[in-house]
Amino acid sequence: MSTKLQLTQIDFLKNSIFNELLENLLQPDVSKIWLQKIVNLLKQLINAEKLILNVFSDNSIVAVSSNSQEEKNNHRYTEILNTEKPFWVSENYIVPLELEGYLEASWKSVPFKAELEVYNNVFSFLTSALKNRSDLLAQRLFLSKDESLSRFEYILNTESDFKSQIDSFVREIALFLDVSRCQIKFFSENSSSVFNASLSSEFVKDGFLQSVSVVPSIENTWLSRVKNNQVLILNNNKVLFQNSPLEGVESLLSIKSVLGYPLIYKNIPIGVVVLHQCDYERIWKTEETQYLREIALLISVLGGKEFELVEKHSSKQSHLGDSVINSDDFLKELNHLQIDTQVNNSSFSLVMIDIEKLKEINLNMGFVAGNLVLSQTARFLNRLYKDIHKVARYNNDEFVVIMKDTDHSKAHLEAEKLKDKLSDFLVLGVGPVEYNFSFVTYPIHTASLQELLGFLEQAMILSKSRGKSQVSSIDEIKGQPKERWQQLVSYAIPEIIFKKTNFRTGPELIETINNQISEQKKRQTYSTDILDSIQSLAIALDAKDSYTEGHSNRVSEYAYILAKKISLDLQEIEWVRLAAAMHDIGKIGIPEDILCKQGKLTKEEYEVMKKHPIIGAKILKPIKPLEKVANLVLYHHEYWDGNGYPNGLKKEEIPIGARIISIVDAYQAMTSNRPYRPALPFEEAIKRLKAGKENQWEPGLIDEFIKIVS
Repeated sequence: MSTKLQLTQIDFLKNSIFNELLENLLQPDVSKIWLQKIVNLLKQLINAEKLILNVFSDNSIVAVSSNSQEEKNNHRYTEILNTEKPFWVSENYIVPLELEGYLEASWKSVPFKAELEVYNNVFSFLTSALKNRSDLLAQRLFLSKDESLSRFEYILNTESDFKSQIDSFVREIALFLDVSRCQIKFFSENSSSVFNASLSSEFVKDGFLQSVSVVPSIENTWLSRVKNNQVLILNNNKVLFQNSPLEGVESLLSIKSVLGYPLIYKNIPIGVVVLHQCDYERIWKTEETQYLREIALLISVLGGKEFELVEKHSSKQSHLGDSVINSDDFLKELNHLQIDTQVNNSSFSLVMIDIEKLKEINLNMGFVAGNLVLSQTARFLNRLYKDIHKVARYNNDEFVVIMKDTDHSKAHLEAEKLKDKLSDFLVLGVGPVEYNFSFVTYPIHTASLQELLGFLEQAMILSKSRGKSQVSSIDEIKGQPKERWQQLVSYAIPEIIFKKTNFRTGPELIETINNQISEQKKRQTYSTDILDSIQSLAIALDAKDSYTEGHSNRVSEYAYILAKKISLDLQEIEWVRLAAAMHDIGKIGIPEDILCKQGKLTKEEYEVMKKHPIIGAKILKPIKPLEKVANLVLYHHEYWDGNGYPNGLKKEEIPIGARIISIVDAYQAMTSNRPYRPALPFEEAIKRLKAGKENQWEPGLIDEFIKIVS
């Protein structure tokens, strides 16, 4: 037997496939191509009919057989976690590769024991190579973790609303760790529910169920310990799954692996972050747990401070009285009402009342006056509806009347009646108060509570855009596709901005904006209000002229698609999208008689207009998160041949993002009506784009863009 072994080893050493395999094992690579090559060579070397390599470090499954796809869907062998030696499962030879993964092989005829011993020696080389590959992956994860943390910082700087921040966080975690489901869940103070549904958030990959309000049994014990101030990590180890088999809810949710981390603020548990892997049994890496710990710390501080603000705000609002439902109870009331409506096959409606200019009242007359308006409005609504309907506080300046057993026709009548009753409402010491109204009905408008509230808010946007004492609802697009509703709402937003700002372009506005930014710079912080204001100004600029309305938004959409098509990295795609949305922000500094001129500009006027990229860059550059965006705005009128402005850059000297915006901006201008000419036909626009290759635009980008729009 020993002679057979020696001969086999010598044969291996002389084998060119073995030498190629060894050469590749000594130079590990993080790519899946490297893994596939290793498996291909190994299969040939050991003459296996089927070979599957499961790698834990990046959850890779690489298979080579007569039916690779079928084998890739094979189950994983959890026994390998408790053994170091190879073992047989039926005709499959399972080789644990320490903590790196395992190999599964099968042959038409089972190898001799001596052959298997030689194969096991080769498998040990594979284990060493996979360890080195894991180190490379850990290093890459460490570098990409910094990029992810930068994106968290960007979210905090650009989104002022807490719920929007949490929604963006949960998406970033899910995409960064490539999980099936990510949940950020905050505990509810209400004993009847574990989590606060209005603040919790979830990101789910296509094909898997949403479950943010569900508590699987595998999380129950862990949650109870966390709520008792124990800082424990939930991980899918064998003990966990022995006590809580994956059946029932877990089976329905397809949970195969779970990782959870508590959210602790000032030594008090306020929630959890939970990850589910649904398409395979995942072994969570130390680096992934460390990343989750850092993110959990950030979310804990953010959530804790938000709860403190809410508590402080709630204590100040006790003057509204017990009869006004708070936001937590409002959502609970809707959930109960939804079930009741389904059981009784009935309907319910929501009527929203928005107090116009409450912020101005607070600023100009003080918070005592603002609170007086709120309390008087709440009292009026409670007296009006008494025991018929319930009244809830929705936002700072909004109330919602919950109308049980009320269809959309009755809801419309009620909203109109309420409008009439409040038309001459007067608060002593403040004067007349103006309101706007919107309404929705369940289930005729939608069977989703989240979408129902979305329609209610969007209808209010329409009402506010139309003036005071307006009533709006999704009924306005009856019989039309829902896309038409989104279009109506999109058109309404610039109208609201106009009513609030009523700005005129020119140097005076530039001075005001620069002063605001300088003030932020002194404090070394950048308020999200500044960023929101700049994006709002870009929308309002478009809206000043019916010919350019929506232009920046369309340029942004196409620029995003083109940037994605040419495979820019995620951060650069986002910079391109933002820069495209703000590319004409510098026109704020152009005198209005030039900006809104109905005919062609004179030579002198055109020279003034050409300053807008420089003005735009000057506005954006002092805002640290927008430094790179500023450069794209500055150069979006540069030409490929160097004949553009303001700096006469050419070819690759022009940033790729600016080259993208230049093409999309030109195409949108060609295919839109202008005061001096109608929109060009699609064919003519394409013809002009092709004619501008090599001169105005980069040829390769033009070709890619034409593919997108054709």
